[in-house]
Amino acid sequence: MDYRGSTTASGGWRNSNGRSRLKLAASGLAMLMAAFTDSIQGLAVDQIHQEGTPHLQIAVRVFTFIPLAPVDLTAAERETSMIFQKAGVDVKWVNCSQPTQEARQDPSCQTPNAPTEIFVRVVPDFLEDHYVPKSSMGYAVPTQTPHHGYVAGIALERARKQLLDGRTLTLGQLLGFGMAHEIGHLLLGTNSHSPSGLMCAHWGKREMVLAARGQFGFSAQQAEIIRADVQARISEQASRQQAAQAMASKSASH
Repeated sequence: MDYRGSTTASGGWRNSNGRSRLKLAASGLAMLMAAFTDSIQGLAVDQIHQEGTPHLQIAVRVFTFIPLAPVDLTAAERETSMIFQKAGVDVKWVNCSQPTQEARQDPSCQTPNAPTEIFVRVVPDFLEDHYVPKSSMGYAVPTQTPHHGYVAGIALERARKQLLDGRTLTLGQLLGFGMAHEIGHLLLGTNSHSPSGLMCAHWGKREMVLAARGQFGFSAQQAEIIRADVQARISEQASRQQAAQAMASKSASH
């Protein structure tokens, strides 16, 4: 069964019958992918390595509002990390499972996010309305330019339903591709679907098989945009820190 992605305020996949078109701004989980060949993806990775790009890193706080097996969460984070590493960006994970006392007391889960931090929420399901249609599995929330956004989400039950069309993937793998896709929207900006690859807006069973083989990721052009966005976030964070230090020094001198 084929699905088509659409740009929506709450993200997600639209069923191919096209019964409705959402015209809201935030991009959704155009779930997973048309074929992106090994040769093209290999070229993108080789270019990144040859250019010797500086070390880039983002932090992703994962808030789970539903019991999620550790093996699935670990697999999801590993899949996402590998995709972004190939694009030249490292991902630091901070797990903020709400039911645990440790998470509630962890300062890393409580402080406001910095420019280089992204929040991913794993929830049981979305309310079915015109913001999150029945076929939607995730969302990414944009912000005003020049920033692309900081918050994304995935619905666990909808991911499980999607596995019926992609038995070659595990739940953890599918969640990882979903997270990578939504974080990709936050770094690439809205309307960032592509004809092929991880960010494509059309997929089928064959594409799910290719995804299970690890043959999907960002294109060379997408990777370049992502690295530029992460570098801009790092620069903004440094500027904020310098401004805060200057203010603190000024206050101390009075």
